[in-house]
Amino acid sequence: MRKFLMYLCAMVFFTVATMVLSSAVYADTIRVGLLRSNHNQSSISVPTTSIEVGRGHADGTFNHIQTLNSAAGFTITASGEQVLVRAGGAGGAVQFTFITGVAGSPQIRAANGGTVGVGSNVYRGFIEFRPSGGNVSAINVLPMEQYLYGVLPLEMSPSFNIEALRAQAVAARTFASYTRSYGRHTTWLDVCDSPSCCQSYLGAGREDAITTQAVRDTAGLKMFNPGSSSPLFTPYFSSSGGATLNNENVWWATLSHLRGVPDFYEQDAREWTRTFTWAQLTSAVAAQAPNANIGTVTSVTTTHSPFGPVHSMTFTGTNGEWTARGENVRLMFRHAGGSLNSQNFQLEGGTATDSAVATATNVTVTSGTASRQAQVTDLYVVNNQNQVTRVSNAHISNGLAAGQAAGSAFAENVTVTGGAGITMNGRGWGHLVGMSQNGANGMAQAGHDFHSILTHYYTGVEIR
Repeated sequence: MRKFLMYLCAMVFFTVATMVLSSAVYADTIRVGLLRSNHNQSSISVPTTSIEVGRGHADGTFNHIQTLNSAAGFTITASGEQVLVRAGGAGGAVQFTFITGVAGSPQIRAANGGTVGVGSNVYRGFIEFRPSGGNVSAINVLPMEQYLYGVLPLEMSPSFNIEALRAQAVAARTFASYTRSYGRHTTWLDVCDSPSCCQSYLGAGREDAITTQAVRDTAGLKMFNPGSSSPLFTPYFSSSGGATLNNENVWWATLSHLRGVPDFYEQDAREWTRTFTWAQLTSAVAAQAPNANIGTVTSVTTTHSPFGPVHSMTFTGTNGEWTARGENVRLMFRHAGGSLNSQNFQLEGGTATDSAVATATNVTVTSGTASRQAQVTDLYVVNNQNQVTRVSNAHISNGLAAGQAAGSAFAENVTVTGGAGITMNGRGWGHLVGMSQNGANGMAQAGHDFHSILTHYYTGVEIR
């Protein structure tokens, strides 16, 4: 859900000769580009043995032209601006030609009203084909709610609590509606099936009864700013590791509903560790910022958000310094073995210094027979080899729930220099903006409904 894949395709206009109207208008239709394996191909396989061919229109209607049958299925190819339907493989006999100059887009659907196969997947609704440069692309045209049946089980585990699944359904519906209205793609495409751009989608074959129920339970619900009729940008991700980030600390200008929040209820946050030598850091900076010319990296400083995750990282070298901000904190390390799993990490290695929040926290320590209260500004742990490690962003548990104490101290800035390089001890998985899916599940298990989950992660929104 990060990159915006853009591609162009010539618009083709058609007029209808003799056709019979055979489909009612779909409410809230969405057009899903099948980019993963069915975009700009020399041919597209349709294994369904009985299909209807016709013309689709912007209002969701489908004009049936002819029913075709082939025991070997069909293959779709393009010849110039014409779309050809062939029996069997790409060299099979042409069964139907969508000629140019006729209104409506070339579409097919299953003759029995079921799902239609495209490649190795099956889809509800219609499949539209767009020719360009002798190749052809496929688009799944179907109602929004049916699209979400396929999205939800790929974006959140069906084993999650039903309230978390309902929250995911509203977030996914809002995200798709925003993407469609924002016009991220071309005029003939609302969203795509790529998780790196939009939302993961592989059609009807991955649907699950529980996630489908979550979609139905929240039918039509979306998130808006108060008084607005425009659906919001509602990103989500796997695991925060303890806190989310303001969107401007990752992407673009400030959005009031995407504020960083503590993630108290997340359970089993994904943990990770990455180690880099100074030579690897020098190479990574040179690849990410070739004009920076900072020389050999000798120290690294991280600046943290109010709840802990890193929002900038400054590399000081023998000739100057360069700062990675926002998502570049993660992505720049693709030049050194792969992007970081999240921006929620702490630095170790060499000589580490930090600037901590000044406010102390009252902590009560008990031995089981006596207790003593003391003010603690920094927390350290000692292992069985007498090695001391500073603990940042510590959480306190009462045996029932855990949460960061108000005013508790953690490092705002950490600098590491010397030694062999740096080690990042991280938690969380993803961009950290919007809803943490693991956190949402933790909230649901603690008794929160989907409304309170969504209003926790998306600040000040209305759900309607």
